[in-house]
Amino acid sequence: MLVLSRKVGEVVTIGNSIEITVISYDRGVVRLGINAPKSIAVHRKEIYDKIAETNKESSNVEFDMLKDLLKNTTISSLGSVKNKLEHLAIHNKKKE
Repeated sequence: MLVLSRKVGEVVTIGNSIEITVISYDRGVVRLGINAPKSIAVHRKEIYDKIAETNKESSNVEFDMLKDLLKNTTISSLGSVKNKLEHLAIHNKKKE
């Protein structure tokens, strides 16, 4: 881990496209301004962890649904599996 000391107004660069500016420091709280390309997700750690957990839970549900769907599937019934998957996708979008 790289540890840096910066004063208000000073900048740290990461690569060619990310700049982190110290905006303020007050009562133990540091405010940072981050300039990064839109293609790079920038989140507070606790938000990132929540997103990762939600994605993990979502993928488990989708995997379980797919596993249940395919449990009694044979090669000859793959056409109906496609229809079931499309139905599930539409149903899940309605929940959102």
